[in-house]
Amino acid sequence: MLVFVASQYTAEHVVMKLRRNGIRAGAFHGDLSQGARSEALEDFKNSHFKVMVATDLAARGLDIVELPVVVNYDLPRSADDYTHRIGRTGRAGEHGVAVSFVTAENESHFRLIEKRNACRLTRKEIEGFEPTETPRARLASAGTGGIKGRRKSKKDKLREAAARKLKE
Repeated sequence: MLVFVASQYTAEHVVMKLRRNGIRAGAFHGDLSQGARSEALEDFKNSHFKVMVATDLAARGLDIVELPVVVNYDLPRSADDYTHRIGRTGRAGEHGVAVSFVTAENESHFRLIEKRNACRLTRKEIEGFEPTETPRARLASAGTGGIKGRRKSKKDKLREAAARKLKE
């Protein structure tokens, strides 16, 4: 299983908690040397640990054969990163499962990811982890909430302008 988190600190923290509970886990993030990253990847591929907890460093360019599950412990900042993360499973015609933990606080961000990817994903509420507030109520009081993608970035605007000029 490959678990994606938002920060290097979270990767190390989750690995520590998994190990404390008897689950063989390793971290993969940018604070590791290239040698340590290569070693962690080989250990994961050779099943020396069952769970690799990684930042988006692992979202692109890694080809792990027969990776059955990808978990988004933290949602990625962009819809493209979401696509690259879940693309690590189900490769080369194999079956795979992608799971994302979505809280009441990040429900609107997840809907934005769905909108950008033109899809609607199935949600399952887990007993004991029910949302405590509605996303709409939170959005009304919190503005954009720091969610990337609610407004177009300067880069996106420049890309659109360049595309319009090419069409003319």
